[in-house]
Amino acid sequence: MSKKYNVLWIDDQHESLDAVHKTATDFDIKLWPYKSMNGGCGELEANLSKYDAVLLDAKFFENETDVPGTEDTRWVHQAKERIRDLDSTLGYFVLTGQAKTYASEEFNNAFPNVLSKGVDEDEDTLFKLLVDACANRETTKLKHKYNECFEVFEIGTIDLRYQPLLIDVLSSLENQDFRKKNFSVMRDLFEASLLGLVNIGCIPAVFLNQHNLPNHEWCAIYFEERNTILPDTSIHKIKHQVPKANRAMVRKLKESLSEHQHLGDNEILKYEYLSNSNLLLEYLIWIADLHKTYYP
Repeated sequence: MSKKYNVLWIDDQHESLDAVHKTATDFDIKLWPYKSMNGGCGELEANLSKYDAVLLDAKFFENETDVPGTEDTRWVHQAKERIRDLDSTLGYFVLTGQAKTYASEEFNNAFPNVLSKGVDEDEDTLFKLLVDACANRETTKLKHKYNECFEVFEIGTIDLRYQPLLIDVLSSLENQDFRKKNFSVMRDLFEASLLGLVNIGCIPAVFLNQHNLPNHEWCAIYFEERNTILPDTSIHKIKHQVPKANRAMVRKLKESLSEHQHLGDNEILKYEYLSNSNLLLEYLIWIADLHKTYYP
């Protein structure tokens, strides 16, 4: 991971605040800036699992295209509600240059962590609070503990919108929740990986069906370095070598993640879950390497 923590930042003046970016870098934080409530919250809603905390100004635009003079403090309150509705574990902090707002008892009741721009001590305190909030968040702990497995999302092998599936798999693994229903999450993540491999040009696009979903059996044959013969008689074979163990890995995941469909969701499959989840993690690391090596 290029930076340890990803923090969404909404501040209409972020482009002129180079010092804040520099301080964030010193604390190993990557700030992802937006000028407005809808710009920032829209990004957060689309890619929630990417972010570890949120930094807000006290006054900013409603939309990214709004003009100076339309900034308003009401948007920070609406942004807070949207953040809390999305994920109550996501910490949010305010860094403001609005002295009058900063001194408001009502505002400080609404936002317990409010610091002042341009005050070195406040800015240092802010980033220490941000680091602490990020480091103690369970989702962030998973992303750091299994950071190699998240590279597939960082480099675009798998679309970022599927990252919550990996977080669910890891949460089940950490919490020893071995119920059969969690196999469906692993299968969905495996399918998302095949879609990603189509998108980067590894797996042929003709392996997708009319619903734009990959045919798992064709993909498994393809990774076994065998000729994949489609109904239209076209023949497809992967153009680079696949290690023997990895051929078996893809086949095992394809077969194992589908074979328990007849069981009830609450059936306990401890060893099956341990085996397949760890194999899936190994697979994710391998396809990231595959992406970088053959499809950069």
